[in-house]
Amino acid sequence: MRVFLALIVFLLVLALIAGFYWILSAIARREKRQQLRVFLKSQAVLPVTPASSEAAASGGSSGRVLWGVVDLARLETLLMAADVPIPAQRMAMLAILLGLAGFFAILAVAHNFIGALLAMGAGIGLPLAILLYRRRRRDEALVRQMPDALDMIVRALRVGQSVDNALKEAGRSIPAPLGTEIQTIYEEMSLGIAFSVAMQNFEARFTRLADVKLMTTAFIIQRETGGNLTRVLANLSDLIRDRDTLKRQVRAMTAEGRSSAFILGVLPLAVGFFFWIIRPVYIQMLFSHPLGRKMLIVAILLETAGFVIMKLMTRIET
Repeated sequence: MRVFLALIVFLLVLALIAGFYWILSAIARREKRQQLRVFLKSQAVLPVTPASSEAAASGGSSGRVLWGVVDLARLETLLMAADVPIPAQRMAMLAILLGLAGFFAILAVAHNFIGALLAMGAGIGLPLAILLYRRRRRDEALVRQMPDALDMIVRALRVGQSVDNALKEAGRSIPAPLGTEIQTIYEEMSLGIAFSVAMQNFEARFTRLADVKLMTTAFIIQRETGGNLTRVLANLSDLIRDRDTLKRQVRAMTAEGRSSAFILGVLPLAVGFFFWIIRPVYIQMLFSHPLGRKMLIVAILLETAGFVIMKLMTRIET
């Protein structure tokens, strides 16, 4: 039995290595395609077809599901928001392989089915947690760049440039991630997509950010009905800057509470690890005895509930 489990773990690790190589090769190929696309656009030889315009306007595929469980459309949206150029199918397969590797590894080493299930859940959730973390960091960076970008667009409009040229110059001057998104908007318009659709695609990639919705709404309303866009964008820039300042102040004022929540959340794990080192039999009872397993499940649920409650208590919507 141990030989069989060891063989399964070996095959899963081998599959993980192949999966990582597969993902890295996909990233390299996508970067080459993007470079070729930029070059062809600069040479004005990139054909524009109705099919390509509709595909770009629709924002990719929708409604695709892997094995009836994984919503690939939502996963693709998350990958785009996290700026991870990996196909959704490959990311889903990588998460499944990580989960299976953790399951069989714990089953082979500890011979504990519940622990193996927890390891499988952790392996599957790890890529998702990384994507959510990258998305949050990218969102924060994008919001910090928005006031300066809007100020740059306002200055360009005041000297007589059109909105399209102002977006083009802002996309060239502003670093990623906002500069890349503005360049994407301009490229979509160059491919024949309507201005409002390009803005809506940008908003769809950042639906959780109210600042992006305010920005796109201002551009779309001005394009359709007219108005003093420079004044609206200048006021919006001040509003976003004030909101970001308020968020930083709130984060500073809640630093003590967040630190306490982190310490209280880590403390049970640290105590459990300490007893695992000095008295392993105390911890083994939680896995071997039926009452111990029930206590462990209740402890995990209470720990999770406490962490969520403390997180909500130290978070203020601005």
